[in-house]
Amino acid sequence: MSAEDNQIVTDIAKKVGTAMITTHQADGKLVSRPMTGQRVEFDGSAWFFVARSADMVDEVARDSRVNVGYAGSGSWLSLSGAASVVDDVARKKALWNEFVEAWFPGGPEDADVVLLKVDAQSAEYWTTPGGKPRALFEMAKARVTGSAPDPGSNETVDL
Repeated sequence: MSAEDNQIVTDIAKKVGTAMITTHQADGKLVSRPMTGQRVEFDGSAWFFVARSADMVDEVARDSRVNVGYAGSGSWLSLSGAASVVDDVARKKALWNEFVEAWFPGGPEDADVVLLKVDAQSAEYWTTPGGKPRALFEMAKARVTGSAPDPGSNETVDL
């Protein structure tokens, strides 16, 4: 991944914050749930706090394939990769913040608090310069001129 792609992925994930993480249930059905990512520089992995007792922990133990989707104002990001559960107190302390404290008042040493690490294998992102106003302008322009709207850029990056 180029430094520019890495910066775009980091910026989208930090700006949007909350992602929809899709896992596989025991019966093979897909299930998505909102999770707040930790706002750190993207190094190929995305980190989330989760309760050890959560269904998601069992789901990734059975099938580690996940998708992490971010959708914000004028930018979208999809990370596909493998998830694992990490129980590392030092890492939990390094990522700990007030928002996490609200969900897990027992602190980073609480035995039910673990990290979900998603090692991304590919990333795809879309950006619309100017955000929603630009997208609306492009749609209106396309309707008037009969041409296709300019949706901005779309890049797929294998990691």
